Amino acid sequence: MFAGHDTTSSALSQIMHCLAKHPAEQERLRQEIISSGIVDGSEVDYDKLMALPYLDAICRETLRL
Repeated sequence: MFAGHDTTSSALSQIMHCLAKHPAEQERLRQEIISSGIVDGSEVDYDKLMALPYLDAICRETLRL
């Protein structure tokens, strides 16, 4: 990545960029998040977030690249 940039923000930026380039994958992830019930207007439940396999796959693949 770029020297001096925060690792987390760089990773999130890369993930968002990849999702923007691949709308079908973005929609699939959106559906996974909606169906998980973690988006209900309250705080996101950490355990539910960690149980999303497609989100995990996207994060791992983006970091691999």
